[in-house]
Amino acid sequence: MTLFDATRIAFSRRGRFLTLSMLDGALWLRSVRGGDLRPSLGRLARVTFERDGAAVPVRLTLTPGCLTATDTAGGEVRLAIGAGERLHVAGRGGLALALGLQGSRYDYAFRTAQGEDCLVAAYENIRLMPRVVQGAVAVTGAWRRDRADDVTARFSGPAGFEGTVDLFAVTPPPPAADTTAMATADAAQEFAAFRARLAPPRPGADEAHRLAAYVLWANVVPAEGALAAPAVFMSKGTMINIWSWDNAFSALGLAGADDDLAFDQFMAIWARQDPSGMLPDFVHDGGASFAFTKPPVHGWALLLIEEGLPGWITPGRARAIVAHLGAQVRWWLTATRAGPDDLPSYPHGNDSGWDNASFFDRGGPVLSPDLPTFLILCCDLLARLDPAQAAHWQAESAGLCALLLGRLADAQGFGTRRLATPGTLDHGQSLIRFMPLLLGTRLPRPLAQRLVADVAGHLTDWGPATEAPASPFYEADGYWRGPIWAPTTALLWDGLRRQGEHALAREVAARFCRLCETSGMAENFDALTGAPLREQGFAWTAAVYLLLSAMPGAGP
Repeated sequence: MTLFDATRIAFSRRGRFLTLSMLDGALWLRSVRGGDLRPSLGRLARVTFERDGAAVPVRLTLTPGCLTATDTAGGEVRLAIGAGERLHVAGRGGLALALGLQGSRYDYAFRTAQGEDCLVAAYENIRLMPRVVQGAVAVTGAWRRDRADDVTARFSGPAGFEGTVDLFAVTPPPPAADTTAMATADAAQEFAAFRARLAPPRPGADEAHRLAAYVLWANVVPAEGALAAPAVFMSKGTMINIWSWDNAFSALGLAGADDDLAFDQFMAIWARQDPSGMLPDFVHDGGASFAFTKPPVHGWALLLIEEGLPGWITPGRARAIVAHLGAQVRWWLTATRAGPDDLPSYPHGNDSGWDNASFFDRGGPVLSPDLPTFLILCCDLLARLDPAQAAHWQAESAGLCALLLGRLADAQGFGTRRLATPGTLDHGQSLIRFMPLLLGTRLPRPLAQRLVADVAGHLTDWGPATEAPASPFYEADGYWRGPIWAPTTALLWDGLRRQGEHALAREVAARFCRLCETSGMAENFDALTGAPLREQGFAWTAAVYLLLSAMPGAGP
């Protein structure tokens, strides 16, 4: 499998919404603003390649700086992303480029008073202005009373063409001074500088390292609208949001290479925190959704970053963490439980981040062992960073630990309870039961040993399955009912380390690294075959791969 595959990985550039990607078997020019709940997913124009007026198939080649299309007759079209939301295009060998608007209700094209063609993608609230410095661009469309059908811009030229397409809302930028080749070189240089700051690749894993670096770099969008800081979308394919636990894993991959961008991942979510302390389910430039939330992994992630990079939490960052993380913890401890003698709960699987996991098979709310574990670690961090309130946070941590061990553990390990049937402890076969390993020596040793022994039932050749393959709930492509995921792998890896199980932790890391080096940076993977599943260019997978591949002993 070629990991840098343009049919699976979106082409974009750090700090841009402009993206070219395959959706439903076609290549689209897109603007990934506004989140993934819109059916269009930001489609602006379908991209086709033509010879002698007819569409022809092409081979797409992806590099960090350029997307190149070639046909069997030797023609070539190169596409690069330049300054701002600008697409550079260049062609030779008789191959033409056509950009056809997707056809929303009021799409049309017109010629400005300055004599320039302008295409209006009305539903997306974006205008496109094609320009050429060599060859020609022809804009066509059939007028229909109050709109136009088949609005298309075609770049062509007997000696080739060179031009741009600017995406803008109101006022077009001035014409470009640079060329497609210059934009390609600039993007490639920017990417190379970013990658050089990361830990080096494992022996023989240069392509996977390059892809992981590219996915993190290219998925960055600028501070705009509801985004107070630059942030990493989970993908620029179909998952064009920042979910409020995904951001913590992205930060793990960025810390040490781009510390400001790493911290911006936390702030992207915290800037949209409700006054109650609840975090949104996800954010994007257009706003935030509070239909769900996500598990409070942020304390764990920050502790892990600070462990590897002492001093990373500067006084300024500490003040922000205390304010936002403290409010988040207080929300969980008040809004999701009846009182201090109860455990907090997840109302819905989406709140747990494990959306459709087996422990939500009968609905919620559910008491799950990961939630108090994460809150304990948040309290640990707050006690360190807020000396004036240290005693309070230490008491909260100790109380949660006692409730976790008293309510959700027995001789078999950890389980879950539904609030509707509190007398039943369901052990199940979900990987969620291993999350308390993160508590280290606070777990009784016999209980920890039982958990470590049970890991074998989840560990396949490729890594830890989220549902044990022997479970009746296991599904090969069951989302959280079997596939291997990057975040749960990282959590299990660190939990094993906290228990002193370093050899097993290294084995978990090594298997996951081999998985990514074989199948790329997919959203998740078939636990038995290692096949990539769902979205193919996923940020937290890339981040966790970079984290684990840099660990001693993770080599082949």
